[in-house]
Amino acid sequence: MTDLSETQPSALPSAVLYGLTAALIWGAWPVISALGIRQSLAVADIAALRFLVAGLILLPLVIRHGTGGLGWGRALFLSLGAGAPYVLVTASGLTYAPAGQGGIIGPSCMLVFATLGGWLLLGDRPPRQRLIGMVLMLTGVLLIGSQALGDYQGEQWKGHLLFATGGLLWASYTVALRAWGADPLQATALVSVLSLLIYGPIYLLIAEPQLFAAPLAEVAGQAVFQGLFAAILALICYSRAVALLGAGRGAVFVTLVPVVAVLLAYPLLGEVPSLTDLTGAAFVTAGMITALGLLPRSRV
Repeated sequence: MTDLSETQPSALPSAVLYGLTAALIWGAWPVISALGIRQSLAVADIAALRFLVAGLILLPLVIRHGTGGLGWGRALFLSLGAGAPYVLVTASGLTYAPAGQGGIIGPSCMLVFATLGGWLLLGDRPPRQRLIGMVLMLTGVLLIGSQALGDYQGEQWKGHLLFATGGLLWASYTVALRAWGADPLQATALVSVLSLLIYGPIYLLIAEPQLFAAPLAEVAGQAVFQGLFAAILALICYSRAVALLGAGRGAVFVTLVPVVAVLLAYPLLGEVPSLTDLTGAAFVTAGMITALGLLPRSRV
């Protein structure tokens, strides 16, 4: 693992910029998606725009390298975890619960499920401090979920379950990616292209597209963000940050995702976080920092 002291001084600002860009995009995803859903688009349109743009951009990569040695069966499994099902499930949660909560629950559940999957399926027994981090993250999620359970007339709990399911889907993609040693960019290309080929026709035949009725500026903005920024640019930036800083230091930017989601949801969606939301976000962020090994063990 590369330490900050081992990173070239001239490369440090670039590494931080890459990491912050990835965290900003990932944290903004539930907020921007919810904004589109509240305006003129449906959940199905959000998924279609993501994979239409990303699939077409990355199609040459799949044509040139095929599955990269994975095989189409494994590529299809990856597309189930990070492709259209993941986007549809997570975006559907935004119709029930605030985007800020989605930015907290989804990433934290993903990290917990990925840790458990690596332990049970790959024999990667988590160290003590990772288990402590998981407890902190689950505490934060339960705090946020307690609000929905206390309001019997609300339906936020449905959104929370969908966010957690999205985390489970992405965790399955993460564990499989590690187990099969797949290249992240090639895997992203396969997921985007297969989602375009499989989900595209279903969307056109069943989903009653709203793209042609929505304002052009809104559709274009969502297409750029979903297909270019969220699907491709964030992965490239994060990969560059990890390459320059090392996996351990690069992972610190993942901990910023819940904070970014909560902060952006206020000015863009008018979602004022409650004290419980802020407390839950604090627990989740602390848990991520601990689970990713970003604190000295003596402090944990």
